[in-house]
Amino acid sequence: MSENPVLILRPFRVTEIIWETAEIFTLELEPQDPSDMISFKPGQWVYLHLLEKDGTPWARAAYSIASAPEESGERIKLGIKVEGDFTKRASKLMPDDEVFLQGPFGVFVLPEGDGPLVMFAAGIGITPFRSMIRELDLTSRQSQVAKRHVTLVYSNKTIEDAAYFEEFDSLAKRAEWFTPVFTLTRGAPADWLGERGRIDGAMLDRHASISDDVTFMMCGPKSFMDSVRALLEERGVDTRKRLKQELFG
Repeated sequence: MSENPVLILRPFRVTEIIWETAEIFTLELEPQDPSDMISFKPGQWVYLHLLEKDGTPWARAAYSIASAPEESGERIKLGIKVEGDFTKRASKLMPDDEVFLQGPFGVFVLPEGDGPLVMFAAGIGITPFRSMIRELDLTSRQSQVAKRHVTLVYSNKTIEDAAYFEEFDSLAKRAEWFTPVFTLTRGAPADWLGERGRIDGAMLDRHASISDDVTFMMCGPKSFMDSVRALLEERGVDTRKRLKQELFG
């Protein structure tokens, strides 16, 4: 019996590390053999295996793919926050260093259909949503067909912690289907025009429709997702049917 393709260890090489914030970086990788490129759905994750100097396995950890399938024919990007020995070691990878990828895994993916989406992200929980939003943007520009509306409610401590902030802000200025809502919980610049504080009922009511055709999605620490779930349930949303989640942290 042949091995399940998602369990195969595929050798990749580092092409670039891009620091998005002081603690979050995008790791760009390409397969040693183009036939090993991973085919995935927006929102899925992979195991990243780091190696010892002699090429033997050291450890592995799971990371969501930050790039969209549409742009990942030759390279794939992972969003990683430095918070532990594994991520510190990953942050020191250099171009041409070898790693292994295994996957993809996960069912937290871009829902089918054209109904509106409301996404809630905290910190590095933005990674799978970046993949989904980029996929919608790339495919909509190719087809010239308006995509489903996406509202992204994105919470961070400070603006310096908000990975991909400028990318989302720029997209909102040219894409009518995309509405980002940025909120800062620990301090905001004097000229900040976004929201302040943790996501609460008033903020939700200002920005997020709860009509029956909306699908809600959330990704972040457990405490964050517990709070979002409670807010939706207070508004009569059946979270068992209409809320999808991915736990980070």
